[in-house]
Amino acid sequence: MKRLVLSFYFLLIASLLLAQGQKQEVYRDFSRWSLGVNGGISAFRGDMISFSADKTYLGVQGGLQLGYQFTPTFGLSLTADLGRGKGSAKEWEKEYKIYPNGESYYGTDPEAGFAYYNDLYSEIKYFTVGLHGDLNVNNFFGRKEMRRWTVLLSPAVYLQKFSPKLYTKAGDKRFDTSSTLDNDLNLGLGGDIALRYRAGKHVDLQLKSGMAWVSNNHFDGVATCCTSKYNWLANLSVGVVWKIGNNKKKENLMYASSRRVTPTSLPVKQEEAKPAVKEKPSVEMRVKEESQPVENVVKVESTVKEFPLLPTVHFKRNSSIIDTARYAVQLARVVEVLKSMPDVKVDIRGYTDHTGPDRVNLPLSLKRAEALKTYLVGKGIPAAQMNVFGEGKDLSVDKKDIYSEKARKVEVRKRK
Repeated sequence: MKRLVLSFYFLLIASLLLAQGQKQEVYRDFSRWSLGVNGGISAFRGDMISFSADKTYLGVQGGLQLGYQFTPTFGLSLTADLGRGKGSAKEWEKEYKIYPNGESYYGTDPEAGFAYYNDLYSEIKYFTVGLHGDLNVNNFFGRKEMRRWTVLLSPAVYLQKFSPKLYTKAGDKRFDTSSTLDNDLNLGLGGDIALRYRAGKHVDLQLKSGMAWVSNNHFDGVATCCTSKYNWLANLSVGVVWKIGNNKKKENLMYASSRRVTPTSLPVKQEEAKPAVKEKPSVEMRVKEESQPVENVVKVESTVKEFPLLPTVHFKRNSSIIDTARYAVQLARVVEVLKSMPDVKVDIRGYTDHTGPDRVNLPLSLKRAEALKTYLVGKGIPAAQMNVFGEGKDLSVDKKDIYSEKARKVEVRKRK
């Protein structure tokens, strides 16, 4: 017990120290709180067990959870659950004897009033409060751009309260009418593993399974002299988690936005106007002939054609595949301009959002640029006309858009 408690606190402290090393300026603008509701089935094991010798008894459990997220990797949550379950004897305990006060008898000459374990079942009502350390398992494997599905591992310490009763299987009558077993509050250790699916900006769906060790040796209504190290309470539940306070300028840290932004106009990166550079134009001299001698009239026409600002192409999270159907108009415009200006060399620069580290973002941004070059070569644009670059995180977008589709793009610009 002591070792398990020390291990839990060591994990908690290590996670908090890890959080301090991450960029705090990113976290200030994000929502951290969440509220969830869960409901499902439960089972237990003590002297009585839900998976008994004669049948399987499944209980029910429901409760609330309140979470606070320190970083994308670590958070804390507080859970409160109510439940009830049933259990009967194990296969090797069917002939054990028990008295109405809950005390077991293992001798050969029992007193009157006993019953066999196999003729009884235990009904338990319980209430638990748990403090969990929530670890985002995805982030330990370098896949920080996976945000639609997330796996959480949550070791926990529980405060437990049990209210057991024994009944006879024949007639469902109370057996332990005089039982006054001590079932005060006790501590238990355990944890949950949860699979969450991001259903919307404010809502996650959750499938959760958990198990807690029970140190109370008569939580099931049976008092024995045996060890309690094998006693446990388990549950399987589904739930809904609401993320609190993330308005239009905020996203939940653990589940970055993956919604698609459909622009009403071309999402073109705005550039500051640069002073015009004077160039010596080539001119064509035209002399107006008159019937009478007059001075020559010179008309100057510029033949220099400026390179236009081309539309950008955007990508899904963690992808370098171009959606050619969605960006058909933008791609056609890029092809048209490059074919009309074959002597102009261009740079294709790829960018990513700010979700992952540079070791992920730099190669991903280069793949996006190469994907557009490959597409343009397929449309007849010479490869020598284009250079590709992977710029990593897009530093030109507004702070509110650093995790959005606006930052995941490829631009085509005239080479300077």
